Amino acid sequence: MILLLGGTTEAKQAANALDDAGIAYIYSTRTEVIFEGKGQYRYGGLDETALKAFCNEHHVSHIIDACHPFAKELHITVASLSGDVPVIRYERLFSERIIDPLVYYVNNYEEAIVAINANNYQSMLVLTGVQSIPKLSSYWQIKQCWFRILNRDYSIDFAARYNFPPQNLLFGLPQEKDKEIELFNRLRPEVILTKESGLNGKLDAKIEAAIACNIPIFIITKPELPASFKITHTLSELLAMIQHE
Repeated sequence: MILLLGGTTEAKQAANALDDAGIAYIYSTRTEVIFEGKGQYRYGGLDETALKAFCNEHHVSHIIDACHPFAKELHITVASLSGDVPVIRYERLFSERIIDPLVYYVNNYEEAIVAINANNYQSMLVLTGVQSIPKLSSYWQIKQCWFRILNRDYSIDFAARYNFPPQNLLFGLPQEKDKEIELFNRLRPEVILTKESGLNGKLDAKIEAAIACNIPIFIITKPELPASFKITHTLSELLAMIQHE
């Protein structure tokens, strides 16, 4: 049995490939989503103990980690089993980092806030997802701030839990450059914060739109993956790794 950790575009692609190849799998997400693949589905968080027990119970032969690049804690949890269960990381593609006076790369939220406050920016558009609301509370509690989040109950409830102003929530997914320019010009934030989310996260479009609107953009760089992961960017290689071991 294959355990596919997902919730991303890459995970759906991997599920489709497993369906086409007739390989049995369990599709796992942290929060409940609509899943239309042929595999079994489960949802809910798994810590190291629970994940190990789950793999033993379901005789998991491989784990496919197709989670978001910034799911650092989950990557670490999965890596703890890599000595017993092979872990394949189906990774999205990332473009080369852009060098521009308006583009800044930082290592984490703390570093981003220090730099943003040092520049005295009074308003910020945040494109790093709902989970970043508590991480950035020191800023949005005193300055104008908008968060773009997914339009789903979990995200709305999460924002409400931290008393984030609902009128400053924007709902939707990353857009192409022209749509992002339209949004940036409508809000006119003094700074934009996003993550190094790769091509599927339309990072290039966000950067190009920010430059076109002459707005500084800070990008939190993606964390490094555990060294034990076998990394692939193609579905054919992913299937080969499973079938030929």
